[in-house]
Amino acid sequence: MILKEQLKTFAPIDLKQMDRVKLLRRSDTKYLISKKKVSDLLSSLAQDYFILEIDGNRIASYHTAYLDTPDKMYYKHHHQGRNKRHKVRFRTYVESCLSFLEVKLKDKGKTNKKRITSTQNNSLDEAQKAFLSEWITEDLEQLNTSLENTFQRVTLVHKREQERVTIDFNLNFVLENQTIPLAEQVIIEIKQSRVNRNSVISKLLRSKLIRPLRLSKYCIGCILMDDGLKYNRFKSKLLKINQIQSVWNF
Repeated sequence: MILKEQLKTFAPIDLKQMDRVKLLRRSDTKYLISKKKVSDLLSSLAQDYFILEIDGNRIASYHTAYLDTPDKMYYKHHHQGRNKRHKVRFRTYVESCLSFLEVKLKDKGKTNKKRITSTQNNSLDEAQKAFLSEWITEDLEQLNTSLENTFQRVTLVHKREQERVTIDFNLNFVLENQTIPLAEQVIIEIKQSRVNRNSVISKLLRSKLIRPLRLSKYCIGCILMDDGLKYNRFKSKLLKINQIQSVWNF
């Protein structure tokens, strides 16, 4: 069964209904799997999860532009394994034409996301600088677009628990005129107010011997685009990405 047909088996939920599980401050657990494994997972989740539907669409398209300093300070902080770190990005929801400037703060495993409605410009305007200054201390004049990506996402919402699940696929990294696709890899992210390893999807993944993998789209994209970056800490992630092979298509 192809993906779109399987998604029809889920009861829909809209954005307003999903607000009860907004989880801007949360714990995230990520998994990396191949496309061919997604079908089997979805068939076991429809009973316990709603699917986000917007204007009849159950698959949403995203565009992200990450900001960083010329020497990739945010990337380096992640590579160094700092407990307190952050990312700055513009996130656009393509179908709805909504864009946000976001700061994603990480502190001892907890994610706290702050954002304002805002569109990407060639340089930060005063309102954007004022917002960022509330959360970060570095020189904002040093921030420029360092990487872009596009992907598609399915969002599931647990019917009873405070839990959301995102399934990201058809990921492409873009820098200037270069594009690198990750066509066969799928990133699953479980978002919870606190980590619950016994949730329905957590137990399902564990039963299939699929283990959590700490993974940053931004860091992986930086490595793929710039072979001069130090990436010792991420070698196991790159190996996992390269191991995934599939001929199964959405």
